Amino acid sequence: MRTILIIEDDRIYARTTANWLVKNGMDARYVLSVDAAKEFLSTHEVSLVLSDFRLGKSNGVELLEWMRAQGYRMPFLIMTGYGDISGAVEAVKKGADNYLPKPVQTEKVLGIIRELLGRKEKKKRPEEAFYVCKSPLAVKLQELVRVVAPADSISVLIRGASGTGKEWVARQIHALSGRSDAPFVAVDCGALLRDLATSELFGHKKGSFTGAAEDKTGMFAAANHGTLFLDEVGNLSMETQVLLLRALQEKRYRPLGGKEEIRADIRLLAATNENLEKAISEGRFREDLFHRLNEFPVHVPLLTDCEEDILPLAGFFLSFANEELEKEIKGFDRDVRKAFNTYSWPGNIRELKSVVRRACVLAQDDWITLKDLSLPVDVKPSDDYRLDMERTELEAIIKALETTGNDRKAAARLLGISRSTLYLRLKKYGLI
Repeated sequence: MRTILIIEDDRIYARTTANWLVKNGMDARYVLSVDAAKEFLSTHEVSLVLSDFRLGKSNGVELLEWMRAQGYRMPFLIMTGYGDISGAVEAVKKGADNYLPKPVQTEKVLGIIRELLGRKEKKKRPEEAFYVCKSPLAVKLQELVRVVAPADSISVLIRGASGTGKEWVARQIHALSGRSDAPFVAVDCGALLRDLATSELFGHKKGSFTGAAEDKTGMFAAANHGTLFLDEVGNLSMETQVLLLRALQEKRYRPLGGKEEIRADIRLLAATNENLEKAISEGRFREDLFHRLNEFPVHVPLLTDCEEDILPLAGFFLSFANEELEKEIKGFDRDVRKAFNTYSWPGNIRELKSVVRRACVLAQDDWITLKDLSLPVDVKPSDDYRLDMERTELEAIIKALETTGNDRKAAARLLGISRSTLYLRLKKYGLI
């Protein structure tokens, strides 16, 4: 469920507003200060922010400016009393989506919130949604992304092994840049036929070569005012590299067979899993182009180097798989979580996403189990009956009772709880 964060220094009003949103089917949390909001945003996925204008010594406008500087782009609404309307209007000018006179608990406000959340959801696909990292290497990468994203004139070379999410990083840079409303065009240079790569990038005029039956618009034109992402850039031919370097330096290019140059208003991001320095020494890649692309290098770590992110990422991918496949799988049981943490993930994030999607297709229960996985791991099914280890409380209780021949005292001992607690749980689930 998408989370709404309320920032309001009046605890009673904050709780009242959060309860009102929850009663209307939304997940709402509240904090009481700007500092608390910053901490919450750094550790949680938030879909919409609802902030009071006055927040002690600070205000909602200052929070909004900090969020935009940090790259947060979720909808932002300002709550305001009668005397603060001019300040709220100023907030809208600086990027807030709307201002809401207090009290906000009205059907009109519900409509505004639902419309903003719906608009955000329609725009977001799995590759465009950004997971908040927890592991040190991934957090460092995310910090670099936020620093370089607004620097529109800087080219970024994204390096890392296959499947680590280099395009994901490029999309995040685009989303946090001033070009976020313009096109993001991704080109897999490894899939381009070398003889046609120049045409694919810059376009061509009819008759410029055999088979050019009509004019063609290239990727540079498609990405105009936006971001062009060249994945596996090391696969480009030397001829195409020369033209690419000139286009970047001159900010102009000429379609094949064309007479007039076209202005190139793009931001270029490139990625590779190849050792370009070695390719330069072997004469397969131009050194001057390398330095032009490598103005701001970033490295995407292996998934196994980011152990703290494996299970949260799996849950992140599961939420999209549930939506796509129209399922309501709650998560992964303990054995699956153990398997995820012990597997070597040679395919990195791409493999994790694929495994989760396949398991979501196969799962017949509310939880993904070992039988739904396609991983070569040796994990024995658990025989531990503690409540926090099982998929559900009820399943653990039934399993413990079956094992002990319905001996409640022994079952409670297996579960690690008192007999009185077991009695209450049995009553809760209608088993007595």
